[in-house]
Amino acid sequence: MQDLKFWSRVLGEGPIAAVAIHHGHELDPAVERLMALSEPERLREEDPHTGILAEVAPTRLVVKKSRFELDLNRPREGAVYRTPEQAWGLQVWNGDLHETVLRAALEKYDAFYASLKEVLLALERTHGRFVLLDLHSYNHRRDGQGAEPADPEKNPQINVGTGAMNRELWAPVVDAFIESLSAQPYDNAPLDVRENVRFRGGHLTHWVRDNFPQTGCALALEVKKTFMDEWTGELDAGRLKTLKQALAQTLEPVQQALRRMQRRSAPPPRRVGHRAIRLGFVVNDIMTEEAGYTTMRLARTARQMGHDAWVIGVGDLSYDADEKIRARARTVPRRVYKANDSFLRDLQGKNAVQERIAVSDLDVVLLRNDPAQDAIARPWAANAGIIFGRAAMRLGAVVLNDPNGLAKATNKMYFQAFPEEVRPRTVITRDRKALHEFAQEMGTLVLKPLQGSGGQSVFLVRREDVANMNQMIDSVSRDGFVIAQEYLPEAEAGDIRLFVMNGEALRHKGRYAAFRRVRKGGDLRSNLHAGGGLARAEITARELALVEIVRPKLIQDGMFLVGLDIVGDKLMEINVFSPGGLGSAQKFEGVNFSEAVIKALERKTEAMSYYRRQFDNVGMAVI
Repeated sequence: MQDLKFWSRVLGEGPIAAVAIHHGHELDPAVERLMALSEPERLREEDPHTGILAEVAPTRLVVKKSRFELDLNRPREGAVYRTPEQAWGLQVWNGDLHETVLRAALEKYDAFYASLKEVLLALERTHGRFVLLDLHSYNHRRDGQGAEPADPEKNPQINVGTGAMNRELWAPVVDAFIESLSAQPYDNAPLDVRENVRFRGGHLTHWVRDNFPQTGCALALEVKKTFMDEWTGELDAGRLKTLKQALAQTLEPVQQALRRMQRRSAPPPRRVGHRAIRLGFVVNDIMTEEAGYTTMRLARTARQMGHDAWVIGVGDLSYDADEKIRARARTVPRRVYKANDSFLRDLQGKNAVQERIAVSDLDVVLLRNDPAQDAIARPWAANAGIIFGRAAMRLGAVVLNDPNGLAKATNKMYFQAFPEEVRPRTVITRDRKALHEFAQEMGTLVLKPLQGSGGQSVFLVRREDVANMNQMIDSVSRDGFVIAQEYLPEAEAGDIRLFVMNGEALRHKGRYAAFRRVRKGGDLRSNLHAGGGLARAEITARELALVEIVRPKLIQDGMFLVGLDIVGDKLMEINVFSPGGLGSAQKFEGVNFSEAVIKALERKTEAMSYYRRQFDNVGMAVI
């Protein structure tokens, strides 16, 4: 056994390991002086004797420190309880928590996870795949020592948490474990073993999934404290021994399941430079998404590249009492999707995997909802992505585009903050007289709403139409302010949509992510939703010069991915909310630009891991 300060480590043979991260009761002297809780109060919420259960595994790590000094089953930023809400309503500290104590605790946190990763990498190298038993225990007499135990229908003797894993991939292992454990006797009956009844797994199992997505199966085991008196701490050694023997009977069936998995398919080689990442795509409504949408292309590509891709409707977001942002989210089963149609069909249908997830546990949240789509029918939803995105950002997720930047761009007035050299002359008003005067001056102009997208309510006003333009003004001003914009003659040939990522024109495999939208007949609107057509775009120094001019502000506002609509040497619009058309660019250039976007997110996540989420979201958005 190797003594590593506050945990013990045993390295044995075979692909099964165990951890007991809440086994310990010890406190550093500096922590003990600040601790407001008595030893019995701490012991009730700790998981004593789980280190003894961990002895069934040849390889094991058992933590000696109390979870009240450092909770290794929480994300790093929440590993030290600060408030009673984080600790079952308990007042943990006498006075303020010293910064030196916090810093020392987080150093231990980092050291433990570095050691655990070292152990699991060794198992991966030796066996290909491994199983980690994450051992915990839980109270079932919370109403008092003499109170009746909690309802056994809702409180199994052993709860197997599989909420963090790819359940489909690890089904042979999970099923073998539960079946073999359920066959063991306990209190003159088969052991009551059920899945995800009380607990689905904590941070450690998510960490294993993120770092070993194809090779590590972490089972979060919560054992009901029938083996001890949870109020006095008195141990029933006989019952604990029976539970330990029952766990030991699962090792061989689990190893057989691992061998069968290995024979069917070896795990893919470990990816170098980044890990599997957790992405969330916030959309207006999952059920109104279409297969051709760029968001669906990005989500499918992310899954094909081995990442988690959760899709969230703005109406599915929640701010919970524990100050976490959660959402009812959907993803698809782990399989190969060769087309967006089948991906979307599973996402919207009965095959979808549906869970309530913590948005702040995602690595990257992409705000792909368009407020203009909800402004009329669902005004409450228009800014929901920005509002919840800000909260998720504060809790540690990278949110793209930056929600504070997006808040500046909730209507087309944002465009006027860019240099006048790139903009047509523009008036924004509801004053009919001002609009008529501008039309007389310009001769030909375009009228469109300040808020809106998709080419709706867009009118071309020629000099001969000026006398009769009131009807057009009425149509546009019905929903707010009117934009009157200089008409650019080059618009006769349509416009170019050019994608900009991280402040640079998006280029992948030597091709620019761009396409030309052409007018259909005499229709002013080239927008595809309004009936425009498509053609290949030639990107020249003129278009790239426009990118250079707008780049500083895009970077300043944290705009990761935007679409520039270009006519001649001017910009007509800068689309920062859910810019679409990557599939159209791919059609003409023969390059999957979605891969480039996901690779950029991989790089951001890797950079974020080095800084442990201590970063400026705007800076991370555009690196």
